[in-house]
Amino acid sequence: MASLLEQLQTRLAGGEAVMLVHVAEIRGSAPRDAGARMLVGENDLFATIGGGELEYRAIEKARVLLAANAAGWVDWSLGPELGQCCGGRVVLAFEPFAPADLSFVETLVKSESSGSIWTRNLNIGPGAAMVRHPAVEKVVYSDSKAAIPGQTINQSGETLELNIPLGDTRTPLWLFGAGHVGRAVVAALAPLDFAITWIDGRAGQFPDDVPTDIRCLELAMPELIVDEARPGTWFLVMTHSHPLDEEICAAVLADGRFGYLGLIGSGTKRALFESRLKKRGLTPPDLARLHCPIGLAGITDKRPAAIAASVAADLLIRQNIAQSVDVKSKETRSPETQNDR
Repeated sequence: MASLLEQLQTRLAGGEAVMLVHVAEIRGSAPRDAGARMLVGENDLFATIGGGELEYRAIEKARVLLAANAAGWVDWSLGPELGQCCGGRVVLAFEPFAPADLSFVETLVKSESSGSIWTRNLNIGPGAAMVRHPAVEKVVYSDSKAAIPGQTINQSGETLELNIPLGDTRTPLWLFGAGHVGRAVVAALAPLDFAITWIDGRAGQFPDDVPTDIRCLELAMPELIVDEARPGTWFLVMTHSHPLDEEICAAVLADGRFGYLGLIGSGTKRALFESRLKKRGLTPPDLARLHCPIGLAGITDKRPAAIAASVAADLLIRQNIAQSVDVKSKETRSPETQNDR
């Protein structure tokens, strides 16, 4: 499936003008988080900012601005005036694109697909004045706790400034094993914010309908690739072989730069692995980072689809906690640091 920027590029190449709507900021409850975006054309849409009356009003405003080739932004309360009861507020930014902007968007698409994380700056001022700055590469992932950069906002009077991340900001997740459970887990995680690398040591194990944005690797010795994962990567281990599971877990724990390590199995399997891994020189603090069994404790159904649902729910909870911690750390920075954009 084409990314939002690729879709924008296609439309501009076809001579169409399009409005890019950004959820710039939310306060309280809102249908989507900051960073959600959608494209609004003269007659159709691509993606969503949450649906409902908020999206309907946003589409109306986007098309009015698009007809005038004008930028803008709004700060709306999600209350009775919008026919919603979320109780929060949302800031939306409206960024128009015309066919003449194609070369700029092509540059953004290249940055997005480069494998690095970039940011671009958008400034919308009084009278629909708009300034866009080129993308700038950012260095991230220096250690296992490195935060994936999120969108930042600076609002002053009638001016709104956004720093927008480009590139794959999804949580990197490496899954070892393409058996029944592995396939179910990949199907559950594929639509979510995980950049999946799927690895199996046997030939011909991957299904024919793997989504194009999932990297599949057939490796005779999967444990040897662990040190190529970037810091902060999440690992799920569920191969056809317990000895291979052990080798992969040992490699991940010894490397130590991972964000999460989950091993399919029972409490008995965990105890056995702990005993064996201690003999390899791994310490109790190392072993405490191994999660086995995986998934939510209250779900005991062992069907692959049920395990996959349980694992996906558990990982989403962990992902939300990690993102909340990152947001709180940003909020506790000094005002000078917060405004230094």
